[in-house]
Amino acid sequence: MHLRSTQLIAAAFFSCLLLWFGISLNRTTSPPPAPVQIPTEPPNPNDEQPFYNIPAASHLMGHNGIKNLSNPRIQMAKVHIAVSQSDMPTFPLMQPLDVKLPASTEITITDDLNDPAVSRPATTRTTVKIPRLPHTQPDASAFIFGLATTYERLEESLDTISHWSSNSNTKIIGHMQPSLDPDAPDRVLKKAQSLSVPLGTIESGLEFLDRYFTLLKVLYENRTPTTKWYVFIDDDTFFLSLSNLVQTFRKYDPELPWYIGALSEDFNQMATWGYMAYGGGGIFLSHGLVETLLPYYDGCFKRRNTGDKMLAQCIYKHTNAKLTWEHNLHQLDLHGDHSGFYEALRPQPLSIHHWKSEDFQSIVDVYNMSRVASVCGNSCILQKFRFANDWVLTNGYSIVKYSHQDAGYRDLGKDISMERTWEFYGGTGMQHFEHSLGPLRKMDEGGKVSFRMESAVVEEDGRRIRQLYVKRTHLEGEYSGRGEVEGVIEVEWSQA
Repeated sequence: MHLRSTQLIAAAFFSCLLLWFGISLNRTTSPPPAPVQIPTEPPNPNDEQPFYNIPAASHLMGHNGIKNLSNPRIQMAKVHIAVSQSDMPTFPLMQPLDVKLPASTEITITDDLNDPAVSRPATTRTTVKIPRLPHTQPDASAFIFGLATTYERLEESLDTISHWSSNSNTKIIGHMQPSLDPDAPDRVLKKAQSLSVPLGTIESGLEFLDRYFTLLKVLYENRTPTTKWYVFIDDDTFFLSLSNLVQTFRKYDPELPWYIGALSEDFNQMATWGYMAYGGGGIFLSHGLVETLLPYYDGCFKRRNTGDKMLAQCIYKHTNAKLTWEHNLHQLDLHGDHSGFYEALRPQPLSIHHWKSEDFQSIVDVYNMSRVASVCGNSCILQKFRFANDWVLTNGYSIVKYSHQDAGYRDLGKDISMERTWEFYGGTGMQHFEHSLGPLRKMDEGGKVSFRMESAVVEEDGRRIRQLYVKRTHLEGEYSGRGEVEGVIEVEWSQA
């Protein structure tokens, strides 16, 4: 769902003085070249942000990759991970690596790193086994997806939608608000076609919440002979693996009246809106349930409410179907820093939401996060890898070293507790999230070191990808690119 009526709390600014790999980070070196503008205040995340031009010859990323870098001298380390396909059925929750994360080297990124006289970043190499990669997308023709949005929001989400929907025999229907830009409909459909997103659109002047509920009829009218599941999503709903989603729903008989989704993670939200499937995680209605509901459609439409609430009211009033909570679907009603959710030692989520929500102060680059799948498959996204010196890589999201205060009393390879990094608001406390995310533990305030991934580039026809993880002086919510750069870790993935 889009933002509900909850109190917003500004994300707390914090900074840490840390030794990184035993080397103090030098931030008093020579000034940047003239073309680079040094920001005097934290930038607005909506504004176009300056990038430091990284020459291709430096082999850091081969493109302009670091936002708001005011000093060309940085601490950097490099890791190369080759993946080897094996008969292992799935990843373990935490996969150990046989190498340490290397110490950093101070480099000047304007230098030519091919010059033997120039310092080069420290590099370490290792190989890991992965499950065998599928050759094709799964057949998702049993699913039809619908969303109510605008052309502008849909256009910026198409890259992420293409990750899970392209070449899968599914259908996506957008119930669109008419645009003031006459070129928008054609532009969005052309972009969808170029990304192999199976998108169709209809327009109406209805309000958003009404357009959301009317998807019930729109999806039914656009069904195919193979359609078994009618799925309501938001334009910031993201499925990490369509294969996992298809596999999960094989246990349900779609001819029976199934109402499947996720509760809010925040019990306060449930106290306000009720026990129902919350739209951002995905709402799945079986064919049997939809056919039962359609005779009551007009009466249900008159009961105005939020879109997912209208669906719940209609289902509860006219059928005996009750919500089945599929626990790996996630609404993610968490304000502020979501890192505890992504870094927890848990199975890969089926869906995530609010990844581009400024209202929830959550900006997560799921497009770049998912690009590593081109090398090691969708199951590799957010997979945890533990270096021999206890640095933990959450693939596509972060590289962290927990403080002794936090890690000293728990086993990093087995502890499934989730660090509570998000803000409490409106009188909530830890107990308000335990029904959905427990077990929880307190935020690590003992000096946790965090590098967040800020960019990723796929090279050589998808056989190699370079990820850039950046440590900054402070993080504000999930906004990337804020704060002074203190260090960079480049992780290169390739197929062995």
